[in-house]
Amino acid sequence: MWVAYTFIGYLVAAITVPVGVALAPVWRKRRSAEQVTCPYTGTSALISLDPWHAARMHALGNYELRVKSCTFWPEQCDCAQECLSQLEEAPERARV
Repeated sequence: MWVAYTFIGYLVAAITVPVGVALAPVWRKRRSAEQVTCPYTGTSALISLDPWHAARMHALGNYELRVKSCTFWPEQCDCAQECLSQLEEAPERARV
């Protein structure tokens, strides 16, 4: 019975380690705060992105980003997050 569990453990490790290594740079890059110009107010804003969402979307081939927090929130929390267009579109795509 332990042979089956060992095989399953190696199989899980063989899948998760390469995926983790491939997604770690995306997560690291997107966890830092970014300074952008707010399209609504025209002033500088500091936004934090959701790194887990960025990594999940990258794994699915979608380079979608999501704002986790902004200096203008909660006043303008209903914004369309148009400031994301100021960020680099898909930096990981250029390296592939």
